Amino acid sequence: MDKSENVCPLLKNPSVYNPDTIDLVNDTKERKYWLPCLANMVKKFVGKASFLNPDYPEAAESAEICFQKFHELVVKAVEDPSILEPLSIRTLLEFNEDNLQANNFKDAWYTQKVSESSAALKEFKDRIDFIDSIADFEARWLEIVTGVLAGNVFDWGSTVVADILETSTNFGFTQAMSTIEKRPWFRDNLDNWIDRIKKESYKEAVIFVDNAGVDFILGILPLVREFLKQNTRVILTGNTSPALNDVTYDELKLYSQEAAKNCPIIEKAINTDQLVMVENGQKGPCLDLANLSPELCQVMTSADLVVLEGMGRAVHTNLYAKFTVDSVKLAVLKNEWLAKSLGGQQFSVIFNYETAT
Repeated sequence: MDKSENVCPLLKNPSVYNPDTIDLVNDTKERKYWLPCLANMVKKFVGKASFLNPDYPEAAESAEICFQKFHELVVKAVEDPSILEPLSIRTLLEFNEDNLQANNFKDAWYTQKVSESSAALKEFKDRIDFIDSIADFEARWLEIVTGVLAGNVFDWGSTVVADILETSTNFGFTQAMSTIEKRPWFRDNLDNWIDRIKKESYKEAVIFVDNAGVDFILGILPLVREFLKQNTRVILTGNTSPALNDVTYDELKLYSQEAAKNCPIIEKAINTDQLVMVENGQKGPCLDLANLSPELCQVMTSADLVVLEGMGRAVHTNLYAKFTVDSVKLAVLKNEWLAKSLGGQQFSVIFNYETAT
């Protein structure tokens, strides 16, 4: 297969593109932090495996096997980064997902995703009704974007968030909205983006989505709906294979159709191909824009906006990626080390709007 079929057609310099933001090969300090950090995340799953996979009697034992394999790799990689080519947060997380798949975890977080998505769908109508009640253009878009950021807090791949979700019985979307830092955010050119949208709607936006549940249904879908109201065609793209609690392509279709039952705008858009869903070719929670599905590459050639949501897709990877069209990279920094390495603090917000270059 021609590898150019897999390269994002909107990348500015694909020949020099490197998806990985953090250099684990040459930066010993970063390597010594991130490898144990990721191992700890993988280890935490062992304790949840049986609960999350009730139909899999050997879930805990299999999860322990996966952890041991990951731990062995990490121990070797601390001293010899050439053991995985290339060694990065992205490839380590893909290695973990491969292990899970090989040990009969077809979708390790499926139960959690179903539970969160069902609960979020019950709140969806109230959420879009509230957004519609905001008459002021700028205030409405600020509410929508803040909602995307609040939804992105619900990330089981983040240790600090997992601790909050496990210990709090009433941490929901409303509580997450109140955790988003006050503006100006750590990286904040939202006003410039809203000015751009006010002057002229985008023709076609491609959105790389992150987590299932609250993130997708109460964060991303209201954003999609607002684009549709401006006659922007929207391409939603999710993972081909399961990874953590990230929304998959199949779930994109399912939950968009469920939400459409309470939203004529989304329903009409699905029926007229104004809203389309495409798999992205990824199997981990990060994003390699040089290894997309050929179908996505084909369908996104006419897009004039790329939206990358979440730490995995917009910070761990692609923070410095340049596009030939406008792009928005937005995420909540849910890791203190990462936030400080960028000059921010835990739960700082990144909203990077970059114009076409």
